[in-house]
Amino acid sequence: MARISTYVNDLNVVGGDKWIGSDSQNNFQTKNFTAQAVADFINKKASESQLLRYQYSNEAPSPPGVPRPDESITFLNGGAFTVDFSTITTFVLSQYAENQGGTSLNVSTWYTSPLTGSDVLITQCDDITQWAIFKWNSAAQVGGEPTFFNIGLTYVAGNGGLTNEKDYFISLLKHSSSGGDKNEVSAQLTGNNTYTVTHNLNKFPAVSVSFGTTAAPTEEVGCTVTYLNVNQVQLDFTNNFTGVAIFN
Repeated sequence: MARISTYVNDLNVVGGDKWIGSDSQNNFQTKNFTAQAVADFINKKASESQLLRYQYSNEAPSPPGVPRPDESITFLNGGAFTVDFSTITTFVLSQYAENQGGTSLNVSTWYTSPLTGSDVLITQCDDITQWAIFKWNSAAQVGGEPTFFNIGLTYVAGNGGLTNEKDYFISLLKHSSSGGDKNEVSAQLTGNNTYTVTHNLNKFPAVSVSFGTTAAPTEEVGCTVTYLNVNQVQLDFTNNFTGVAIFN
């Protein structure tokens, strides 16, 4: 075998590519590792920026009495293999989320405070283009299933949905302060020319639209605003638009 340094570098790395290493769980035996396996490990075990991780399961408890999986997102009576984020108004969360390092952490107190009334971001762990922003309306234990909580949600914006056996992060995006009149809500707009946005201000707010993100809006642009009711508006653009809408 020639010296490793004499081999040509492969500049087109794909998931099936392999290299040799030592397996620490099997007396450091020499084994092959694929690029995809290493990428999956880094994504699952080395992510430290977000701690709360769940896996979507489309199965319902069957027969009755069989528990749902820990660290899971499910629907009360089971769900489809794929579920569009925009159709979700409620789902069931395990009181346990996967913590950094792959351990389980009881986060059930987090479901009521600080999340109730706040905005959350849900992202697919291996594909950030699958994301959604929800208003977290309520959290209540599922009857007969004390380690699971039924979460009431209002969809704000997003792309894609839940896919069976895929993992998802749930992050606090914007905390709702208690008391006082709610007077500002923002929503990220991504790549469409028409949006229906639920702001839940219970009024007909002023609407401004700009380029940028919810954290850093920039140049303001115009669009047609139609108030559907006191909690929803329709935004129409002449072309596909990506930016942010602020309701005040």
